[in-house]
Amino acid sequence: MASSTRSPILAAPVLALVLLSACAKSDARLEKLSAGITKDSVMATMGAAQRVDPYLTGGHYIEAMYFPKPEATDSADLTDRKMTPVILQDGKVLAWGWKQWDSIASTLKIKVAAP
Repeated sequence: MASSTRSPILAAPVLALVLLSACAKSDARLEKLSAGITKDSVMATMGAAQRVDPYLTGGHYIEAMYFPKPEATDSADLTDRKMTPVILQDGKVLAWGWKQWDSIASTLKIKVAAP
């Protein structure tokens, strides 16, 4: 039987980032997100992701789901930084927003778009 223990490497920084995420919300959809909800719940709240980048690191499946911001009108002009990332670990929301994704990506040595 598989163990359901969480990675201690990400636990403390992620908790701090999730708590800080409330400070930088401008998209009303983000107000409905919470750490631990499923990918299906994210999609029901945010709509279809413009792109999903998968990573396997430290025995965990990480997904960066990129959603257009509500004010985005032309999908051809949607660079990474003009979208909102929602980060999942093993199918559950870990964090959202660029500040959080930049920190997680740096910790896991994942390259993301420059600010």
